[in-house]
Amino acid sequence: MGQREIAERMLEAWQRLASVEFDLLCCAAEIDDPHEIALLLRIPLGRARRLQEQAAALDRLPVLAGLLRDGLLDLERFEVVRKRTENLDSEKARRVDARLADAAELNSRELKAEADRLICLVDPFGAEIRHVKAVKRSEVRYRSMPDGMAELTAYLDAVRGRQLFDQINADAETLDDDRSWGEKQADVVVDRMLGSGRPVTVCTDVTVSATTLLGLTSEPGYVAGVGPVEANTAREIASQGDWRKVLTDKVGMPIGVGRRRYRPPRALRDFVMVRDRVCQAPGCMRPVGECQIDHARGFASGGVTDERNLGPFCDVHHYLKTIGRYRFSRGADGVRRWVTPLGFEYETRAKAIAEPDPP
Repeated sequence: MGQREIAERMLEAWQRLASVEFDLLCCAAEIDDPHEIALLLRIPLGRARRLQEQAAALDRLPVLAGLLRDGLLDLERFEVVRKRTENLDSEKARRVDARLADAAELNSRELKAEADRLICLVDPFGAEIRHVKAVKRSEVRYRSMPDGMAELTAYLDAVRGRQLFDQINADAETLDDDRSWGEKQADVVVDRMLGSGRPVTVCTDVTVSATTLLGLTSEPGYVAGVGPVEANTAREIASQGDWRKVLTDKVGMPIGVGRRRYRPPRALRDFVMVRDRVCQAPGCMRPVGECQIDHARGFASGGVTDERNLGPFCDVHHYLKTIGRYRFSRGADGVRRWVTPLGFEYETRAKAIAEPDPP
């Protein structure tokens, strides 16, 4: 097969993919619960919600929806216009959409520019109102990345964001050493945030085996809210703070002591937090420090307050469990079962905090 035939085959596959994405959105529009979609497709809850938002936009942007259905516009470019028109009312969004019949001929950057131009034309006085609404959605996000790295992103006012970016670059330009440009930028951010003379008010919890601390093994440690970190990093963090002991069994799972009262004592809460690390709901990676420690079997229904019946739930999954839309149980073997309103069942279990003893 020649290059021409391969290129044509690629284009056909791309068009089929766009049509499939349209079908996916049509299905997402018929399922009310984003948690059900997230579990079914094994995707994060945020992405499931975005699918529903994209599905809802099919009616607001009928011209682009038709191009998507016919395989002429991919979902990424559809999303470009959806995001830019989400603060417009339906009538104005359709006016923008009506003038984008040639969107299939534009790449995503060209489409962004054209959509922004049309939005200014159809709603010249709404920019300030839309900006005020957007500012209310300002946020800073943290995401773990491979190789012990992380991505910290900020969604904020464009002018302030540009000022921050320019200041970071200006500071980085004053650093005369062999570090890469990216290293200098990153170090400036850290220095600006943590090196201003203000006391650091946050703490870092690390779980690390005694054998790693002693340098006998190189098992990775675990930092709450970050995930696994290599042994040297774990040792460095551990050397800077207070220690507490956690005993583990032969397969590396922590050992705890049962309690009978409703509110778990601090030691038991600490134990559960070390053991589970994140929300118990399948697919949820909300750090345990942002969760509630709750009973699998309700205390009022005879559930005991011990390590086998306790575990963390983030606010969202705690609410879904409490109102009874989702059913949760935890077996004596530590297997956790999560049953959705549509009857799908998912099983998870806590991960070991240490490597098992050798046989």
